[in-house]
Amino acid sequence: MSNVVPFRRGAEGQPDLAPGRGKMAIIAFVSPSGGAGRTMLAAHIAAQAGQAGDGPVAVLDADPRGALWEWWSRRQGKGGEPSFADRSQAGDLGDVFTRLEEQGARLCLVDTPSGSSAALEPFADAADMIVVLADSDAAGAQEAAALGQALSGRAIVAFVINGRSQAGEKQGNMASQLAVGGGWPAGMVRHADAYAISMTAGRTVIETHPDIYAAEDIADLWTNLRGILVAG
Repeated sequence: MSNVVPFRRGAEGQPDLAPGRGKMAIIAFVSPSGGAGRTMLAAHIAAQAGQAGDGPVAVLDADPRGALWEWWSRRQGKGGEPSFADRSQAGDLGDVFTRLEEQGARLCLVDTPSGSSAALEPFADAADMIVVLADSDAAGAQEAAALGQALSGRAIVAFVINGRSQAGEKQGNMASQLAVGGGWPAGMVRHADAYAISMTAGRTVIETHPDIYAAEDIADLWTNLRGILVAG
């Protein structure tokens, strides 16, 4: 992972985004196809950001499957971020973001439907950062790079390789492929069964398995993402 800077903070310790942005930072997780891990990473980054003091945090489930909303519903009464959640489709994003910000959210993680750049444009236009997920194979990297390039004029783009093996050389080559998309390489998240186990219970690995490599991967990824967001 690279060395990155933390959020700039305002007088009240909340994330202070660049002039012209709203008070609430919006990060949308996108991928060209299903199964890339958008829901898992949106949930885990939401919880990690809260632990890091970058909340209050909200999650927005814009995927028709509703998996992020279901996770958040199971989570209620168990404590911890995210504090707020909503469901939406592309047509009413503005109203939903306004509502979440008025409730007190300072960071919102969005789980989008998989699809083409045209279908994802409303989310990219509303976001401060687009996190493009790539599967751990060459074809997945090429598709993710193309999607990131198509959306790069609308918000900051960061690439994440999800489900990587322990081997580093192959993943380094994939990171180079993704850089063709014109975005930032944010990191790699290794596969772990603990992700699914924890989310079934409305939790995250940073809470249920804090001592395994998966929790470290999530902490490092949030450090990178928030640094890229500020560096802009």
